Amino acid sequence: MTVRDALREGQAALAGSETPFLDASLLLADALSKDRSELLASGPDELDSGAAEAFRCRLAERARGVPVAYILGRKEFWGRAFRVDRRVLVPRPDTETLVEAALRIGDALARGASAALALGDAASLRVHDACTGSGCVAISIAAERPKWRVSASDVSAEALDVARANAEALLDPERPGGPVELSRGDLLSSVRGEFDLIVSNPPYVESAEASRLLGLGWSEPRAALDGGPDGLDVIRRLVAQAAAALAPGGTLLVEADPSQARSLADLFRASRLEDIESLPDLAGRPRATAGRKPWTS
Repeated sequence: MTVRDALREGQAALAGSETPFLDASLLLADALSKDRSELLASGPDELDSGAAEAFRCRLAERARGVPVAYILGRKEFWGRAFRVDRRVLVPRPDTETLVEAALRIGDALARGASAALALGDAASLRVHDACTGSGCVAISIAAERPKWRVSASDVSAEALDVARANAEALLDPERPGGPVELSRGDLLSSVRGEFDLIVSNPPYVESAEASRLLGLGWSEPRAALDGGPDGLDVIRRLVAQAAAALAPGGTLLVEADPSQARSLADLFRASRLEDIESLPDLAGRPRATAGRKPWTS
């Protein structure tokens, strides 16, 4: 069997997937210890029996509904390969909206603080990521802005183990802002002090929809998905806590389903956040909401 034959077989076996060829090519590349571009250039090459068996085992897992990222043990996010498994939600490309917005908003805050304090570009922001999961958001921010002091929290000790492994693998241990400080707690309960920027990709799927998805074979942790009857239970608590934990002029940045954008804006206003902004994802849908704490009460 050639690589091309294996890809045809894989695509047929995964016909129920949204992306059968992509999934098959990623799984075959992993079985052959190649990158995908190298694989696609080797169509006529023959597979030995061991590689063919490894590929079919991966195909069987995917056909049972296991996400490709769990099978590979990794998922690319913001240009880095994050370790993932069943303890954490698989990072989605749309969540890169949070990182992009956090860097833009944080840079503006840093410039303002630096100008006020005559510090040039040396101002060090304090940033916290609540519901960090794999740590993909916090670690991406910390890697892009080494001087910022970044912390992250999650209610799941198992998720924090994954985030810790990713931080050790992906961050420079000598970064000026120090390591990403990880703590276990519900939302902001494990952190103290004020933050210039709070970001979060919290559970926001409605409970009924979460049950439906899990019933269809989704493998991700329910706690990382289920946001209560209307999907906003966790977000309500987060917005209230963040409004108190932000420094004056600080910003809260929260991901949610596009259908929840108006409700998020209402929650931000109810907590007296200002300059509320809806941020589009890769498809132009309102994926995240930002709001600023007033400089004066």
